[in-house]
Amino acid sequence: MVDLLAQAESSIAISKGIMLGISLGAAALGLALLGANYMKALGRNPEAGKTANAIIIIAAMIEVTALLAFLLGAFLF
Repeated sequence: MVDLLAQAESSIAISKGIMLGISLGAAALGLALLGANYMKALGRNPEAGKTANAIIIIAAMIEVTALLAFLLGAFLF
């Protein structure tokens, strides 16, 4: 019985790690793509610097999504 409970706890920890790794990795990839494409657009058209507020809002939305995924993964199970 104790072995079964230990295996269940172990599998929950592994699934949490996988879930958090995928969600936080995807958020980091999203931020990297956002930054890279913004820098490309800024290099091609310097007037695109006026849209920095929209880029910051989009980056904040990505960060909030990553934070929610982290909180769900940390406290859900």
